Amino acid sequence: MTNVKKSILYRILFSFSCVVIFAGFVIWYIINIQFVEGQKWRSLSDSLTMKYKVIQAARGNIYSDNGTLLATSVPRYELRLDAMASPIDTFNKYMPILARLFSENFKDKTAREYLKGFQKARKTQNRYYFIKRKLNFLEIKEVKNWPLFKKGRFRSGLIIEVENHRVLPFHQMLTRTIGYANKGKTKTRVGLEGAFDKELAGISGKRLMRKISGGYRPVNDVVELEPEEGKDIYTTINVDAQDIVNKALLKGLTKHQAHHGCAVVMEVKTGEIKAIANLSIQKDGSYQETFNYAVAESYEPGSTFKLISAMALLSGKHLTVSDSVFVNKGSLQFNGVTMNDAEYCPFKNQTFSYAFEHSSNVGISSTVNKYYGSKPLDFIQFLKQINLHQNTGVEIPGEIKPYIKEPQMKSWSSISLPWMSIGYDLRFTPLQILNVYNAVANDGKMVKPYLVKAIGNKGIIEKKIEPIILNESIADEEVIKDLRKLLRGVVEHGTARTLLKSKVEISGKTGTSQIADGKGYTDAAYFSSFAGYFPSGQPKYSVIIVINKPKEKGYYGAVVAAPIVQEIAEKMMGMEMRNAIDIPDTVVSSGKILVSSITKKGPAKEFFKKFDNIKASIPKSESEWVFVKNGEKDSYLFTDQENKNSIPDLTGMGLRDVLYLLENKGVKVSSIGKGKVIWQSVKAGTEISKVSTIQIKLSL
Repeated sequence: MTNVKKSILYRILFSFSCVVIFAGFVIWYIINIQFVEGQKWRSLSDSLTMKYKVIQAARGNIYSDNGTLLATSVPRYELRLDAMASPIDTFNKYMPILARLFSENFKDKTAREYLKGFQKARKTQNRYYFIKRKLNFLEIKEVKNWPLFKKGRFRSGLIIEVENHRVLPFHQMLTRTIGYANKGKTKTRVGLEGAFDKELAGISGKRLMRKISGGYRPVNDVVELEPEEGKDIYTTINVDAQDIVNKALLKGLTKHQAHHGCAVVMEVKTGEIKAIANLSIQKDGSYQETFNYAVAESYEPGSTFKLISAMALLSGKHLTVSDSVFVNKGSLQFNGVTMNDAEYCPFKNQTFSYAFEHSSNVGISSTVNKYYGSKPLDFIQFLKQINLHQNTGVEIPGEIKPYIKEPQMKSWSSISLPWMSIGYDLRFTPLQILNVYNAVANDGKMVKPYLVKAIGNKGIIEKKIEPIILNESIADEEVIKDLRKLLRGVVEHGTARTLLKSKVEISGKTGTSQIADGKGYTDAAYFSSFAGYFPSGQPKYSVIIVINKPKEKGYYGAVVAAPIVQEIAEKMMGMEMRNAIDIPDTVVSSGKILVSSITKKGPAKEFFKKFDNIKASIPKSESEWVFVKNGEKDSYLFTDQENKNSIPDLTGMGLRDVLYLLENKGVKVSSIGKGKVIWQSVKAGTEISKVSTIQIKLSL
């Protein structure tokens, strides 16, 4: 019996010892994990439940030449809810109210649907429940003042996240030139956004996020690493000029039902691109900017290239503009291949100026072949001498390199040079051709076309970009003078005679080139173009228009492209005159006032003296200020005395005009935005005595 008791006791002691040892081991292990290896395991836990979220910096703004916004970033907010943040009684009390407010304000779901979503989030313990996205600042400000939400994030569970969205105030205008920078796998970079992505992007920030049911939420109210906003870029684009060019190009494309087209206007002395438009037809028949044809599409320029052939001949001292050349009545064979002129010529020989002005293919090609046929490399070398074999270097990506056929190529033949001399068997972008015409207008100095003139940070210019000279002189002074006479002669005597009716003197060259379809050239498709500059005497701007596949009402450059140039030249010079005499909101085109405005009487009188064809009735009142307003045939001036007792129609006016007009009458003005008036809170015609304050919205 004693032995049995001892055996049981030993067993109990052994079991107890094992329990004590095990308990001691557990305690030791807990202490080791908590204090010795604690930091290690806490770090591992954090790495599984916490992470840093990259906060994209706000991209810098893109401005026009006068500070108008072309692209900017605006915050867009996303709302989420931590459904477990508030006690159940608080949750049940406020969620029906919040559901009703969301439904009434956003009208996308019923209050019942909102409430059902909130309740499901609570049931599933969702601490990151999605409510809405793409809210603006004013909407967020209102939501934060709603019941429960105004108690703050931790007590209410409201989570607000922000992302910056790129906005183009002018929508479709300049979309391809402004472009974008895709941050995905392809990293596509288009336009100015792509070219200056590094400067515009800024430096991203970081925010610590904790993993919760449904996703991640911020650990703190503060951002651990604040993002640094991107720098701003200031472009050479003039918004008024861009609007003129866009509308003129659209009008021309629509009239001729063309597939696509582009227009570029450049400042002669500096190379600043003041306007660049690219439009192509869509499935619904409208025209949109989807591709930058001016920079990224090369084409056979046709007759606009004849300026370069003439430059080579004159620079080589092979002839003068008055020398006789062989035109052979507009038809000539080169090694069995016939070349024809578009315009009938009854003569065998004519002066070189006649051949150029009337765009004689035979006259130009026979002359080039006469002097360069046995040494085509000399002709090719001249093209390289004036930088035609190189890109212009314009900042935006995608510029196509010029293609010039050379004798060592397999495709070279005995007819290559004659056809090259009239703009075939070589390819350039519209901007590359324009750069040569700009150099002729600039007394032979070739400057680099450019779109960005400064980079800044919060209104302070950090880097100013100056014009770059590509070639000090593409030809000597006498040659340049002859070329400018030839280009003006095209308008006065040649293929662009329709431009003689223009109120602005224009010089340039028409171009009409057939488009190859893979099997050869066809009479069914053409490039219609015009390249030149204005005003002829003292060139301010150079311009090129290239229209692809016009289908209706003609296809010659003189018919399709030249009228677009005329409209651009007249409106832009009217704009220049307006700026010079300080008529603030008036644009002149073809001798007509397009936008009603208010201005001082003195400058207005001076303004109308510039146009003999406009009849303007100048009121004899003592008023210093007058209205400028359209008439059917004439332009008239009215004083504001006629409307002194009522609110006028303010649409189209600038803020300065509105302030002068109304605040002098005792009406306070509250404005939103910049630009021209697009909305007014008080209807036109309302008696002044009944109005104390008026609100207006401006276009930007």
